[in-house]
Amino acid sequence: MPSRDHRFTICGKVWLWRYARLVGRAAGWTIWPDEKSKDQQLKILIDSSLRGSRRLEIEIHEFLHAANPSLSEDHVAAQAKDLSVILWKLAYRIEKKDDK
Repeated sequence: MPSRDHRFTICGKVWLWRYARLVGRAAGWTIWPDEKSKDQQLKILIDSSLRGSRRLEIEIHEFLHAANPSLSEDHVAAQAKDLSVILWKLAYRIEKKDDK
């Protein structure tokens, strides 16, 4: 099984990008350390059950939160939706069936 963990640099900071089954209603999370846990790793979690254009939208959504922490949820959601529609219509697809 391929690794579900990746590390990406976003705006000069290294983020752990992980696909996992998330509990609850959230399809993704962007986790910034708080004052109590400054040493905590920056993380983006994406629900591993997502597929197709919905997965793409959530990946973009969480990236936008990481790159632009001051943007509102509504702004991030609108931009992620618009960009995912454009990329999907331009035939963005995951190439390997087992790529997570």
